[in-house]
Amino acid sequence: MAVFYVVPPRPCLEETVVQVVQRFLPGLPTPEGIWDVLVEQLMRTAQWPTDVYLVPRDELPEDLPVPIALRELYGAEPGDEVIEVPWHTGSCRRWMIPAASSTSSAPSVPAML
Repeated sequence: MAVFYVVPPRPCLEETVVQVVQRFLPGLPTPEGIWDVLVEQLMRTAQWPTDVYLVPRDELPEDLPVPIALRELYGAEPGDEVIEVPWHTGSCRRWMIPAASSTSSAPSVPAML
């Protein structure tokens, strides 16, 4: 089963990584697209499973419930795990993609990390 991490919008991710680089390496340039560079490097070196997907929130249409958007745009299937990562505070929300006939925006009882 695949795992989909629905992470904050890409501009937020980019800005956060830029801030960390500037904090610890002041004066050095930060490459454009640093979020993608970081994720690529992590995927290679951390040996993440090939069925782990990071989906920035802004890549999902606002007019579609998350499970439907993940099915239609990323090929998610019933039983795949979704971990929604909040931008600021709070716990991650963890749930499974429901059967295709379901139209709810999320399962009725999500588990918290």
